[in-house]
Amino acid sequence: MSQLYKGTIKTIGESMARSTTEAHAFKIFMDEPAELGGKNGAPSPLDFILAAHGGCLNFMTFYIANEMGIPIEGTEISVTGNLDPGKFSGANLDVRAGYQSLEATINVKSSASEEEINKLRTAVEARCPVSDNIANATPVTISMKSI
Repeated sequence: MSQLYKGTIKTIGESMARSTTEAHAFKIFMDEPAELGGKNGAPSPLDFILAAHGGCLNFMTFYIANEMGIPIEGTEISVTGNLDPGKFSGANLDVRAGYQSLEATINVKSSASEEEINKLRTAVEARCPVSDNIANATPVTISMKSI
């Protein structure tokens, strides 16, 4: 059994829409568009979900291609999410609060055959941790206290 990775971040809320997250030695800024009370000064938390998915798909594409001996010179990845804002806005509590669907397209710059690329896609799809977290229920516990 391999050693478990434990990811931890710390987020400080500056207003309803703006926050700063510390992840390792990095700071990540998040904001919302003006229509949601923000200043549109940074990507939203929902944008970061898409970005995390794209970044993980990129890593896994290169990582697994290397394992399989498939030459990859680069990738172009787009991830699109469709979200009904009804639940988080309180207008329709019967829909999911998060993305109802995600679609990822990975274009690889490679001399590999179509068969090799299909095998690579299957492995990336199966092994990408962010895809797994999005596609499957992950137990979440939230606690809240006054400070």
